[in-house]
Formats: sequence, structure tokens, C-alpha cells
Amino acid sequence: MPYLDTSHHRLFYQRSGDGPQPVVLLHGAFATSRWWQPALALLPTEQFTVYAPDLPGCGRSDRSEEPARYAVAALAEAVAELIDGLELWNLHLVGHSLGAAVALSYALAHPGRLRSLTLVSAPSPQGTPTPPEGYALLKQMRSDRGLLAQALASTMPAQAPDAFFQSLVEDALGQAATAFTAPAWALEQWRVERADLQQVRLPTLLIWGDRDQIVERARQTELLLSIPGANHLEVLRGCGHSPMLERPAAFAQVLLNFIDQDFEGYAAMRET
Repeated sequence: MPYLDTSHHRLFYQRSGDGPQPVVLLHGAFATSRWWQPALALLPTEQFTVYAPDLPGCGRSDRSEEPARYAVAALAEAVAELIDGLELWNLHLVGHSLGAAVALSYALAHPGRLRSLTLVSAPSPQGTPTPPEGYALLKQMRSDRGLLAQALASTMPAQAPDAFFQSLVEDALGQAATAFTAPAWALEQWRVERADLQQVRLPTLLIWGDRDQIVERARQTELLLSIPGANHLEVLRGCGHSPMLERPAAFAQVLLNFIDQDFEGYAAMRET
């Protein structure tokens, strides 16, 4: 199984394909690289080499109990070390939910490393508050599988409660104890100034499900208007916060249509 050692973590990652274009997929909170499997199976292996890591605290990666390791900046640093260790350049970076915040943070710090950026169900860069009772429920999920399953189901209303869904619940139960609450606090504290967002000029795609109960469409529109490289918000109908699980074929097609573009022509058009 492929692992890569960083300065603070040993990270597990899945690899698929042998194509010339590298793609890195970053999952969100309560998730692992497994969340990408349905869509990943639909990407052409001769065109792309896809890497899907388990972020720190999740899946088969190291499970730190230090809350600071789950800050968006710290996760972006871990991703940077992973990308450096894999010697990836000119890559397509895709992030979902918390992973979208991490991907955007990475893009701000390493714009020359990326070919494109895709943000799926992205949280607000002005912070996403969680009420005190929300943190209490997050702590309760550590030992309440039913509550955890209910919470995950609410993020993917179009996903059947089948054996695959149960494996997602088991993955979430197995994450580090700190990972139940620290990512919520990380997103609450995360801030990106509008002036910094305006520095993101690489091709950027936003994807959002119209049944999403976690992030509002208004937040996606704000991002679309704030990022010069973003030219489209793709709204997937009939799915919630996790479109790559709920509508994997539609999600994969939207992603392929985007990353298969002539970005050299795209850049010239954007400058004009």
C-alpha cells in the first residue's frame, strides 16, 4: 500500500491510472479517500494519474490528537509535502468541503504548481460557525454510530444506505477522536481576504449540489465572483453536499469537461 512520510504524518494515498496529467483529490471532514472511488473509477486511466490521500487523522493515515494539526493551513502544509514527495507538477487539484478549503489554501501558496483548481461544496472563506450544541453532537458521534450515520446521510441525501454507505460510516468511526470536532473549529477560524482570493487566476471550477444543506448557494456565488480564475459554477441537480458520491457519473463528466480544456487558450482569453 502506498504511503508517504511528511514532517508530521505518515499519509496513505490511493493511486489510479498512468496518464500524463496528475490529479490530486482531497476529501472533506469525516471522510477518507474512499469517498472518491465511484467518480475515480470513471476517469480515463490513459489520460490521468489520480492520487487520493487520506488526510491526517483519517483512514489509514496517521491519527494525530493535536487539534493544531487539523487547522486548514496545517492540512494544506501536509498536502504540500505530499505533492512535493510525489514530485507532482502542473497538476489538477480537486477538494471537497474541508478539502476545498485546503485546496484553495494550497493554491494561494503554490499557484505555479497547479494547472487547475476545482472546489466542490466549498465552505465560506469568511468562516463557517458551528454553534455550541453542534460541537456537543460532534463529540457524541464518537460513540454513537446511529447518530454518525444520520449525520453522514444528511450530507448525501441521494445516496442509498447500502453496504458502501456503511463502509463510509465505519471509516468515520475510525478517525482520530480529535478529528470529530477539530475540523469544525478549523473552518470556523479559516479566513481568506478578498484581496487574496483575487490572486487566484488559474482556471477554477466550482461544483455544488442543489440539495446541499451544509453550504448555501450564495457562498458559492460569492466565491465565483471573488476568484478571477473561476468562470463557472456547476450546479448538480438532485444531490446534496457530496455530489461525487450521489451523482458520480455526472460529477466525473463535469470534472472531465473542465480539466480536459485547452487552458493555454483559456489563459489568453482571461487576460483579454
